[in-house]
Amino acid sequence: MGPGITGILKDHADQPIGGGKVLACMATLCLFGDAEPDGSFFFPIEPTAEVALKTLPDPTATPRKSAALCPVRIVDSSLIDVGSLHVPSLPDGALLGPAAQDPQSLMAGDGVVLTLRVADLTPYLGDTLVDVAARRIPPSQACPSVVPEGEALVAVYALHPFATVSSSPIAVRAPSDLPAGTKVRFRTISEIDGAFSEPVPGEADGTSVATAPQVGISELTWLVISKE
Repeated sequence: MGPGITGILKDHADQPIGGGKVLACMATLCLFGDAEPDGSFFFPIEPTAEVALKTLPDPTATPRKSAALCPVRIVDSSLIDVGSLHVPSLPDGALLGPAAQDPQSLMAGDGVVLTLRVADLTPYLGDTLVDVAARRIPPSQACPSVVPEGEALVAVYALHPFATVSSSPIAVRAPSDLPAGTKVRFRTISEIDGAFSEPVPGEADGTSVATAPQVGISELTWLVISKE
């Protein structure tokens, strides 16, 4: 194999997904492929490239499926093996209320609270806004590049509805046992090219981590919480 990306598509129970759709998206194009019966896949991509390696969400499945997402940077002719690309399941989440109730603080799942304005949300083309949900990803099921270089991973979550954007900041609170006063950073991963968003400052209080007042994330994709 030449330069590019390889890996194995798996579900949340760590089982291979034969025939599953995988996408390798860059700023100007997306490559589509089907995983082999054993879940393996390969995309030939010439350097240099910034790639969002992902799957498409399936909110109609039982259980609901979020999108897999892994940021990949191709800088030379080496073959990048991401290992396993896991497709997360989603909890039931919390129903969005009418815009008259904005701002709304919603228990999205796995202890995550999102405070947002429904009137400021724009869903991905063709999607409908019904609920928000969050699934914590076990570190063993997140690709190594999911945390920025030089930082330590605190937690990573798949958020639903995937690729929804907000014109106002979405405040985040998530469970954590970090000591009170520990500074953390919140980022999301672009589903277009895998780029990290600008870091949003936050802090731990001993039982949770939360974004600082008046700031927050602007997109529901994968949420990465990290510290130095």
